[in-house]
Amino acid sequence: MASFTLRLREFRTLGRLDWSPKGLCVLTGANGAGKTTTLDALVFSRALFTGGHESALRAVDGANFRRLGVDSATAVELTVEASGLRWLLRFPMSASGLMGAYGEELYQGDELVFRAPMYQDDWFLGQDRIPRDEQRCCARVLWDRGSAEWMRPLAEFLETIRVYGPYWLNQVKDGSAAQLGDSFLHGTGRNLWSVLSNWKASPLRYRGQFDWVLTEARKAFPELLGTIEFDRGLPYLFHPQATDPADGLPPSRAADGLLTGLLHLTALAGAKPGSVLAFDEMENQLHPHAIRSLLSAMRRQAEERDLTICVTTHSPVVLNQFRDDPEQVYVLGHGVEGVDVPAPMTELHTEEWLAQAKLGTLYERLAFSAPTIPNPAP
Repeated sequence: MASFTLRLREFRTLGRLDWSPKGLCVLTGANGAGKTTTLDALVFSRALFTGGHESALRAVDGANFRRLGVDSATAVELTVEASGLRWLLRFPMSASGLMGAYGEELYQGDELVFRAPMYQDDWFLGQDRIPRDEQRCCARVLWDRGSAEWMRPLAEFLETIRVYGPYWLNQVKDGSAAQLGDSFLHGTGRNLWSVLSNWKASPLRYRGQFDWVLTEARKAFPELLGTIEFDRGLPYLFHPQATDPADGLPPSRAADGLLTGLLHLTALAGAKPGSVLAFDEMENQLHPHAIRSLLSAMRRQAEERDLTICVTTHSPVVLNQFRDDPEQVYVLGHGVEGVDVPAPMTELHTEEWLAQAKLGTLYERLAFSAPTIPNPAP
C-alpha cells in the first residue's frame, strides 16, 4: 500500500504525533482530541509545497498555530516522510502568526540535501548559499529547477493529497451549469457536477469513472438513484423507475445523504493511484447502509489502486466495519504513556479484549476514546 509518515510537534491541539497509515484506516477520538487538526496538517503540507507559506497558512487559518500553553520560543515542527525522503519544517510562531522565516530541511536517506535556518533570508544547498524565494518553499524551488528527479516521489505525494469535508452542500444543491476542464473534486465539493459531466462526456479518457460512481451510488442508495443526466450543462437526477425526461430532479431536490455519497465516490474515483485521501467525519448525512456500502467501495479502491484513505469518525457504524482490521483503527487521546499518538487499537488492547464486542459498541460505551468526565461534586 502507499504509505507515508507524518510527524507533528506542538501543532495546535497536538503536542506530539507520529503516524504512518496505509490502506483504508480510521482515525477516532473524543471531541478536541485532534482528528481534524491531523488532517489540517496534511492540507498545510500540500498547500506549502504547491502555493507557499502564505497560501498554506490561509488554508488552515494560521491563527493559534502553536499549541496553547507552549513557550513562545518553541517552534512548531512538521515532518513528512515518503519513499526515503524526509522534509522537516520548523515554524517560529506567535499568537498573531509567523514571526519570521521558517526553517526547512530536506533529507535523502540520512543525507542532508539542503537546510534553511529559521529567521535567515538564505538557504544552503551543498556549498551554495541561495536567497530565499518570497513565495515558494525551498523544496519547491529545488523541484522546479528540474534537476532533482529523485524528489518525484515526495513531490507527487504532496501534490496529490486530497482532504474532504465539510462539503459545501449549498453550492452542490445549487446545481450550476457544469464547466469544462475539471477532472477531480475540489476539497469543498463545489465542482461536483462539472467533474461528473466531464467524466461522462469522455469515458475513455477518464477510464469509466462516471460509470463507476453511478454503479457504487446505486448500491449505496438503491431506492434513490437510477442515473444522472446533463441538459445544457445542468444536472438532473433520476430515480430507478424513471422513464420520462420530466422525472429528472435538480440537485436542490435531492437528499443531502445522496449528494454526500456522490461527493465521496467522486473524490475516490478521481484520486491518482498511490495517492492519499482523507474524509473528515464521512458518516455525516448518511444512513448506516450507505456508510457500509461506501466504506466497502473505499476498501476495494485502496487495495486495487494503492491508495491510503483515512476517515475520521465518531460513528459506531463506521467503527464496526473495522472489526476484522483493528490495526487500521488509530486512536487519539488514548492517554497511554510510551505509546505514539495516534496509536493503533491493537497496541492499546489485546485481541481478547477487542473480541468482547464490536468496536462501535465499545466506543459507544466509552471503553476507548472517551472524554475525561470529572467526578460530580460531593
